[in-house]
Amino acid sequence: MNRVIGFLVALGGLLILPAAGSAQTPTKPAKSARPPKTPATKPPIDFSGIWELDMKASVHPNPHYEGSVLSVTQTGDHIWIQPIKQGKGTGVLGDEIVADGRGYEKGIGASGKGIVTAGWSDDRQSLWIEVKAGPADPAKGAMQRSVWKLSEDGSVWVRESVSISQGKAQSARLVFRRKSSESLTPTPDQSKSPPRKS
Repeated sequence: MNRVIGFLVALGGLLILPAAGSAQTPTKPAKSARPPKTPATKPPIDFSGIWELDMKASVHPNPHYEGSVLSVTQTGDHIWIQPIKQGKGTGVLGDEIVADGRGYEKGIGASGKGIVTAGWSDDRQSLWIEVKAGPADPAKGAMQRSVWKLSEDGSVWVRESVSISQGKAQSARLVFRRKSSESLTPTPDQSKSPPRKS
């Protein structure tokens, strides 16, 4: 049960979990073990991009996530999330979501497992994600429901979540701001003299 509670304590929405004891997603999007229900089509929302967590705009974020930057790659209903800059402490992990409305089992946290179901909202304006872990009895198990939305101009990604563990509910709101890939490239130190030609 401690594993289940540990999964929900961090809050902040699905797929940003404490790094301790968990395997990270490979640096390149891997093929999903489960094929999509239909061939990849253009999704109603595309979360692809480089995103930096805005701690000040977020509500109840895990302090370890401060300074985190994520890379999101999306092909149809498959979404891969990878940290490209870790926050303080344990930072964040990468993961994959299959948003086709079918539940699938996956590892959650430090050696726990859960059932993840994700799909597009009826109005096609958001992505919903539900994670269930532990016993089926709501008083003993845990569940997290999240909704992801993009601003109209695509510059802000908001992840709202409600986590319920042993009958207690907590909510969180993570706000990410889109970054350009150029802003992550180190700039040369202009104070250094160029090497001399011999």
